[in-house]
Parts: sequence; C-alpha cells; structure tokens
Amino acid sequence: MRKTAMAASGFALVLALTACGGDDGGSNDSAVGGGEAGTNLFTDPAKLAEAASQQTAASKSSKFTMQMNMAGQQMSAQGEGSYAGENTAVAMTMDMAGQQMEMRFVDQTMYMKLPQQLSAQTGGKPWVKISAEGTDPLSQQLGGQLDQMAAQSDPSKSLEYVKQAGNIVSSEETTLDGQQVTHYTVELDFKKIADQMAAGGLTQEQIAQLSGKIDKLPMQLWLNSDQLPVQVSMDMTKIMEAAGAGNQKAEMVMKYTDWGAPVNVEAPPASEVGELPSN
Repeated sequence: MRKTAMAASGFALVLALTACGGDDGGSNDSAVGGGEAGTNLFTDPAKLAEAASQQTAASKSSKFTMQMNMAGQQMSAQGEGSYAGENTAVAMTMDMAGQQMEMRFVDQTMYMKLPQQLSAQTGGKPWVKISAEGTDPLSQQLGGQLDQMAAQSDPSKSLEYVKQAGNIVSSEETTLDGQQVTHYTVELDFKKIADQMAAGGLTQEQIAQLSGKIDKLPMQLWLNSDQLPVQVSMDMTKIMEAAGAGNQKAEMVMKYTDWGAPVNVEAPPASEVGELPSN
C-alpha cells in the first residue's frame, strides 16, 4: 500500500491548495453571521460554506503559507493566488526534504522549476511545462489531472467539502494571531468526498479500499470578522493509516493573509521553459 500512501499525500496537497473556498456564487440567502440568535456562529455547514465562499469570491485573491507533516515528511510552502475560475493563477514555492520547488499555475497550465542538478536534462532551461499532451515523465504523471487541478486551485471551490460532506461539531469565538475569529471544528464524511482522491493519483479500487476503512475526517476552520478564512487545518492521519503507512501523524495547516491584495502571477518566459526527456 506504499503507492496508496504516497497518492494520499498528493490528495492532501490538493486539499491544502483548496482548503478555504466554496462555490463561485452561492445563495445570497445566507446572511453573514447567520448562526444562532445573538451570535456570529453558524450551525448549518451549508450556510457556513456559502457565506465564506461569497466572501472569498468577492476578494478574488490572497497570500498563503502552508505547513504539512505527511508520513514523517515535513513540507512547507508559501505563495499567492488570484482566483477567477478558468483564469485562476497560483504561484507557490515549496520546501521539502531540504529541496526547494517553485510552481506556477497559469492559463490552465502548470510550470515547475527544476532543481539545478536536473536542468541539464532540459538544455539548461530552468522550467518545465506540464501538459495533458506531453510525453515527458511529469506530463505523463500529472497531465491528465490538469483540468481537475485548475478547478481545485481556486479557493472558491473547496468549501464544497464542508457543504456536501461536513458536520459542525463545535464552534467558538476566540482570537488567532491577535485578531478576533470564529473557530469551527468540522467532521467530513469521507465517503462523500472519496472520489476527490483521484487528484492524488489513486485508482477506483484504492479509493474503494480507503472508503471502507475511513468514516470521518477532522477539519478546522478559523474565519475572521468578514467571514474570510485565516487558517485551515486538516488531520489526514486516518488516510495514512488506512493506506498502510502505519500510525504516523499526518496533518496540514494553511494560513491566509492579504485577501483582496493585488497578485501578479505570470508564466515563465518561453525562452526559459524546456522539456524533460521522454525516457
């Protein structure tokens, strides 16, 4: 099940990229702060998701940081994104096992900056382009998932997890990093989002195996007074256990800042983009 565990890590990364949004539009019937009388707390996960998605869609951009511990492997990242459906653009720099990797997602195309020791394989060009038609190893592995990545890279899609599969376990008004926030603990019905595991490269058989072993996944959201996400955490330990990776802690924490600030994400110059050998 090692391959399953690795693919589950990929699913966690997809969740990390998308852990703060909802539908593009959503109903206008969900008033901000539409919780119980006299409070700013939501009790209905659908209303929570709709309110936050309306605000993220209106803000259109953010900066973010991420910390992930997946099967004993530490990864951190920082980036920024402009969220506009098919025109979504995201830039992110990741640090994993002492190696830095830069990625850009622009015009539904992914660009990845190679470590210096690999750039010789591309004629000295630092970037590679990943496409559905490519024959290089990265395109063969990821090219078929670009359409899904395009949708999942937009935070206005991700609170669908809460809307479709969430149950609010607890909520409270508290402070985080010096600002007033509302903190929600949510349980996700794994079976209702299991098909999203395809984003991590799992087969339908592997998805079915995991679905038979996992019931709920814990998720936590912290929203500011504008109902914008400022922190999201996911506990993926159950996925790793079910995938045969043993009892290893697996979790992800993302923080969001500068909602609505200008973001400029562009594709690398064509002269700097090469191709990895097919073999």
